[in-house]
Amino acid sequence: MNPLKLLIFRNNRESRVSDQAAFQEIDDAVRQDDLKAWWKRYGTWIVAGVVVLVVAVAGWIGWQRYQTAQRATSGVAYSSALALIGKDNAGARTALDKVAATAVEPYRSFAMLTAAQLRDKPEEQVAALLEVAPKLPGELSELAQVIAAYRGADTPKADEVTAALAPISGVDHAFHASILEVQALQAVRKGDVKRSRELWNDIIKDPAAPPGAAQRAQAMLNLSDEQGTK
Repeated sequence: MNPLKLLIFRNNRESRVSDQAAFQEIDDAVRQDDLKAWWKRYGTWIVAGVVVLVVAVAGWIGWQRYQTAQRATSGVAYSSALALIGKDNAGARTALDKVAATAVEPYRSFAMLTAAQLRDKPEEQVAALLEVAPKLPGELSELAQVIAAYRGADTPKADEVTAALAPISGVDHAFHASILEVQALQAVRKGDVKRSRELWNDIIKDPAAPPGAAQRAQAMLNLSDEQGTK
């Protein structure tokens, strides 16, 4: 190539490269100015949002740790109260009442339910269980009523307490089989063998009945058969 033409070509090429670099610098400057303007307008809100998020996450983690610590403390207090049962029932009841007043769930409800069963007489136990039942959540409330019926089987209020179980005696309730068992015991108490056998059979046929309830029902039927042959 002619040296003059080569020189002109190189100059033109360098000029184009220089122009591109200049345009790139201008474009970068404009972008930076736009970014600065955008940040000036919205940056404060972004920082505030990040701060709020960090505080919220930290608060949530702190609350989770607090609840875990509270549950652990409540669990220890509840276990310590249970350890007194049989040795010092009065002391156990006092300790359980304290847990019921200060502990988190579920230990609060467990303590209330257990303390009610530590009354001195069956009639007192029945009254205490029926008193705490409305204060307990869901199935624990039903359990308190069922225990009251068991404890009250030989008390003057046996029929009244058993009849009160009717609203929670359906097959869709957790303690359906237990309620049938209570009703069967009441039938035996009244000498209604036919009715008690019907109820024992209902328990055995119930696929959702706890194994213990089904075994007791079968044992009662066997005992009834033995007495009938004598």
